[in-house]
Amino acid sequence: MTLSPQRAAHDGRSTATITPPPDEQKDTVRSVYQRVAEEYDERIPGAGPSDDMFTEAERDFLLKQIRPGEDVLDVGCGTGRFTVPMAAAGARVSGLDISAPMLDVARRKLEAENVTADLREGDMARMPFPDASFDTVSSMLALMHLPLEDRPAVFAEIQRVLRPGGRMLLGVKNSLFEQLFKGDRFASVDVTDVEDKQLRFTGTRSGEEYTAPWYSFSPHELETLFAREGMRVTQMRGNSPIAVWLADEVLRDPGIASLVTRAERLLGTVPPFNHFGYHLLVEAVKPRV
Repeated sequence: MTLSPQRAAHDGRSTATITPPPDEQKDTVRSVYQRVAEEYDERIPGAGPSDDMFTEAERDFLLKQIRPGEDVLDVGCGTGRFTVPMAAAGARVSGLDISAPMLDVARRKLEAENVTADLREGDMARMPFPDASFDTVSSMLALMHLPLEDRPAVFAEIQRVLRPGGRMLLGVKNSLFEQLFKGDRFASVDVTDVEDKQLRFTGTRSGEEYTAPWYSFSPHELETLFAREGMRVTQMRGNSPIAVWLADEVLRDPGIASLVTRAERLLGTVPPFNHFGYHLLVEAVKPRV
């Protein structure tokens, strides 16, 4: 069985795709992650030095900015890939996810680390939190599952739950990069299908393939979505703007890997170089007044 967010209509000459309504797309996402929840943590790591460099940059961007005692909301927290280390760093963390089975895995991981977080099942377009509840809202690799129609509502919710002076930290796939390269450079089993706007889950324990909607963001789209809510982008870093183009055989050389890492740290926030990262790492701040 393949779960897909799109249906094909055949006229004998061409194939057209019809995008389902937002609620149907969210039901698909919920259903897929219910099926892969228990194997998700085995699926997320890639294989090879290029993926290791990508993951390290992602973790450094988020975790090095989290302060003990601050209130953090992890949106699309899944199995707690970042929820758990943020809680272990001393932050008061809440997590929101559409999938109850993914949250069950996160609860077990929190218990194993002897840390706590307030985990909620819910829709990020209607967050179950009061106004001005958090110093930081984070979301890594989750907003691409948003139906396009829900983007304005979600960014409005982010602004609403942030305190004045609070910030959003997020990681998303870069649609500007996809204009240069449509393949999925690091994926081993969860593969981005750029043409059909979906994420394909291959090699599952069940032997079935699942698909869920997946819409990448351009730098301009992110800046516009934040600006509409009165928020200012203060940092935009391209994740893997160099490593993505190099073979793992090249990056296995420690000298080359070190040189690439230093170059990416130096150039990752420099326009327009930062706009061409494989993914985008973004900080946006809510005004204090």
